[in-house]
Formats: sequence, structure tokens, C-alpha cells
Amino acid sequence: MLAPITKHQAQPHPDDDPSHPIPSLAVLDVVTILKGGGADLSIVVASPLAADHRSLTRLLEKIDGYLSHIQSSEFQAEAGAPNCSNTAIKVLLHPASAPEAYDLLDRSRNWVLANNATLKVEELDLVAH
Repeated sequence: MLAPITKHQAQPHPDDDPSHPIPSLAVLDVVTILKGGGADLSIVVASPLAADHRSLTRLLEKIDGYLSHIQSSEFQAEAGAPNCSNTAIKVLLHPASAPEAYDLLDRSRNWVLANNATLKVEELDLVAH
């Protein structure tokens, strides 16, 4: 049986910037609820993320929003109590993203662990069509 896909209508937010690699801070990009409890929550950065202060701050703010969601009663009703073995935040980065973005994510691992999740970083697999 296929898992249901739910697309929510995103409400406009003052921090939205459709031209930025992280266009919305207030939206969960992809959430996969696991059968045994927990979830994989993915942040998708589909275009290269630069090393400028604004881009790196938006990345941290996006992670912070995901961590807040993990602590919410809504999340826990759906996925159960989060812990670092059943809940992961996956950051899927465009492969041409700045090395500073990878460094920042590496330094953020303990912060995410302290908030009941594991931080995983992967490069997007870009396939030309």
C-alpha cells in the first residue's frame, strides 16, 4: 500500500523569498512518518546555497522551525515521542552549495541531537531530463 501524500496550502509569510534557495522558513518541505514511530523531515535546498550571512541564517532558521515542529503536540500525536534514533532532519543540499553551508550543518549536529533528532546531510541527486 502506498503512503498518502498530503499537500498543504502554504500561507504567505513575511519572510518568504521565492528567489532564495530556501524560499520559505515557515513550511515543512517533506515529512515522512515512520510506521514504527518517529519521522524523517527533509529540508530541500534545490539551488546552490551561498555562504552569505542571510543564506546561512535562513538555513539555521529553517532547522529551528523543524525542531519546534518536532516538539509540538501535533507532531507527537502523529509520530510519537521523538528521539535521536527515530527522528531525523535530512538536509538535501544542491551539490554546488558553498562549503560554509556544509560546515555550518556539521556544527549544528549537537544542537539537533539535544532536541531529540539526528541531523543528516545529503547532496541532491540532480538528474538532467
